[in-house]
Amino acid sequence: MIDIPRPATCASVPPGRVVVGAYLRGLRESRGLYLKEAAYRLDYAMSSVSLMERAEVPLRPVVVERLLQEYGVREPQEIRAVSMLLEPDGQHLDLHSARARDRLASCWRAADTVRMYVQRWLPPAVHTTAYARAYADVHSMDVRGPSGGIRFPEPGAHSSLTLLIDEDILCRPVGGEHAMAGQLARLQDLILEGILVVRVVPLDTPIPYIPTPVTQLDPYGYRLDVETSGAGMRYSTGRGFGAALDGVEEAAYALAAGYDRLEAARAMFAGGRS
Repeated sequence: MIDIPRPATCASVPPGRVVVGAYLRGLRESRGLYLKEAAYRLDYAMSSVSLMERAEVPLRPVVVERLLQEYGVREPQEIRAVSMLLEPDGQHLDLHSARARDRLASCWRAADTVRMYVQRWLPPAVHTTAYARAYADVHSMDVRGPSGGIRFPEPGAHSSLTLLIDEDILCRPVGGEHAMAGQLARLQDLILEGILVVRVVPLDTPIPYIPTPVTQLDPYGYRLDVETSGAGMRYSTGRGFGAALDGVEEAAYALAAGYDRLEAARAMFAGGRS
């Protein structure tokens, strides 16, 4: 049995290692395996598997490949994509694919707090079925290829989930007006249940420049920034997005005023405005 000693410090953990560790856990859990079962199959100590999932030890590509194959990921291009995330001088860019979205979903699932700023589309974690269908029609690049069966967690799985949304989102009937009214009603329900915080940023309000939708996560206590673009998801730390997101949040309406705007938009779409 292989037993990996825990290091004295885990400072300066590369973001790619955090992503891959969370992904390995997501794959294991999506197959219904407990740590003990996975360790037995791999002839590893249970603590060693846990340390790898939590990014507390360096991840050797050969070991990661063995884990991926054990969890059913055998496509060479996907194994290469994961290996690239582990390269010390890499850009930590995960190109769009179904498994890349699985990796992002795994990071969400491992996080205690999530803060996300979106300009055009609401994130998958809060999608209704109708909104998700419209999102997939436009973002087909996000869902192509095989998936590991990992899904974004339902809101409420985190101790804190905050969405910062441009008011422009409330003006766009994604999937049709009926679908948009249902989507906004879901946001309202999540807010009233105390599961979700939504801050609406007024139109034409100066805010710190953020080039793409940005998510800030803390899987296993690490600060992880995720930029989403047409190319894929870029993972990083220390890019200054925390301060930028603080500025966006400061520019947003007060919570009650933001909720009133959600209600006004929901009522408008429910009324069938053309």
